Amino acid sequence: MAHEIKTTVQQIDARPGQRLLAVSDIHGHPDRLAQLLRQMDYGGDDILILVGDLIEKGPESLRTVQYVMDLCRQSPVYVSMGNVDLGRLQKVDDDSPEGVEDWAGFLNWAQNAWGGSLYHDMLADMGVPIEQVTGERAAGYRSRMLERFHEELEFLWSRPTILTAGRYIFVHGGIPTEDLETLLGTDPQPYLKNDDYWNRDVGFTEHTVVVGHWPTCLYRTDREDVSPVFDAERQILCIDGGNGLKRSGQLNGILIPHCQAPMEEIGWTGYDGSRQIQALERQKGQAPSVHIQYFDSLVDCLEQKGDMALCRQVSTGKTFEGPVGWTYRDGEGREHFDDYTDMTLEVSPGETLGVILETDAGYYCKKNGLIGWYRGAARPAERDLILRPGSPPKGERHRREREWAVYELLERLGIDFQRIDHVQADTMEACLEVDAALQGAVICKNLFLCNRQRTGFYLLMMPGDKVFKTKELSAQIGSSRLSFAEAVYMEDLLHISPGSVSVMGLMNDTGGRVQLLIDRDVLKGEYFGCHPCVNTSSIRLRMEDLLQRFLPAVGHEPLFVELTGTE
Repeated sequence: MAHEIKTTVQQIDARPGQRLLAVSDIHGHPDRLAQLLRQMDYGGDDILILVGDLIEKGPESLRTVQYVMDLCRQSPVYVSMGNVDLGRLQKVDDDSPEGVEDWAGFLNWAQNAWGGSLYHDMLADMGVPIEQVTGERAAGYRSRMLERFHEELEFLWSRPTILTAGRYIFVHGGIPTEDLETLLGTDPQPYLKNDDYWNRDVGFTEHTVVVGHWPTCLYRTDREDVSPVFDAERQILCIDGGNGLKRSGQLNGILIPHCQAPMEEIGWTGYDGSRQIQALERQKGQAPSVHIQYFDSLVDCLEQKGDMALCRQVSTGKTFEGPVGWTYRDGEGREHFDDYTDMTLEVSPGETLGVILETDAGYYCKKNGLIGWYRGAARPAERDLILRPGSPPKGERHRREREWAVYELLERLGIDFQRIDHVQADTMEACLEVDAALQGAVICKNLFLCNRQRTGFYLLMMPGDKVFKTKELSAQIGSSRLSFAEAVYMEDLLHISPGSVSVMGLMNDTGGRVQLLIDRDVLKGEYFGCHPCVNTSSIRLRMEDLLQRFLPAVGHEPLFVELTGTE
């Protein structure tokens, strides 16, 4: 049955002195959201407000929704609808043959345009390749997906259009009036997708309106800058940093001291996951001679010079040098250049910069949202990877329920452990940093496997430097045709998502459906390292405690194997 969409308003229960933390346009980046919330010290009585567009354009839309739902179960979190959220939901809301065909066609479009979508994530978790979602099979896959992810989809459908807290109004695109009664029950689309809102003839007296949707860099013609735009006279605050949309985009977090605070008391911070460097030399700033923006991006490429290209901006005739890989062609074959500026940043020794791109010409980087070149010497900025004893402070609100459950069980069992927090460990560089911080603990490769009938499931722990050979393992455990199990089973049995597989997840397998397999070479270390069911933290404990205390407590006896990594 099709959902009826009307404008709704939800009031936030904000007490005097309670901080409001606002973020918009997460666009499928759960790790950036988690790191930003850490950076904002999200905790205590803080109220978190997410101003639309949780999904799409990023790598992990489904994980983003599941993470936000987890936060909502633990703390006061308010989430409004975004135009992309609603548009994607409507793609799957029509169960007629024409609607199913349109949804299947959307999958192909999204694959080419963005490399995936929320529905790609859902189907992947079910083990369904997109190539199979065609013809008569599409309706069946759609029905299975809707049933499997009913909770996540209904969470998105139930989002209000507008949120209010004291003198603040939060809406994804923008509203024409602060008299919200006149908007109730109307079509929400104009308030979710209100392009170029800051340049519209609108202002407010009783409220400050906080919006996302339109990247703030597009509001600035004199520089490339993704920081929030504050308009104190008209009481409008635009916060979309272009996360997931712009090469130099970031996720912005707004810190409002309390719901009656004036705009001048608002603070902000941003996070983009970029490599951080520390400048070693002073550099004098210089205004840009060229500024390429989305709506004025036509160029002629004249010459390539190493990893830089000499181009001419068509509208101004100005020539400039920019990164070679930033050109693209439209459907008519015309050349364009991604958003870019040749500004030189004002930099002092010791300042930290976020690297967007390192080239022969220097570092194209970011300083407090402002983008430009730094051409001096630099060194890597030190990361705060500190091994801390035991559980994190109870007041921290950015952590998932499954992570807290691991810490609580280890404490209940009297198992000593240490912990570090880090970025999502999905690159070799990040993994090596985590390994070093865990001070010699054995780091395993964790594989979640199953037999062909999906009646037998296995969690294999093996050294990270060994190659996994299915035939070799099958012979030792007497189970043929082993394969990697679909993520839905991983979630159902271990309460773990791909990328976070850990022996700690066995605490959730109360039915004993997963057999633990341990390569004997793993046992050689005194200490053992793993994720606490999320890949933004890692823990270190004694191997003896894992084998003699944790595993017996969760009712899992390991089966030991000896793998060589050969046929």
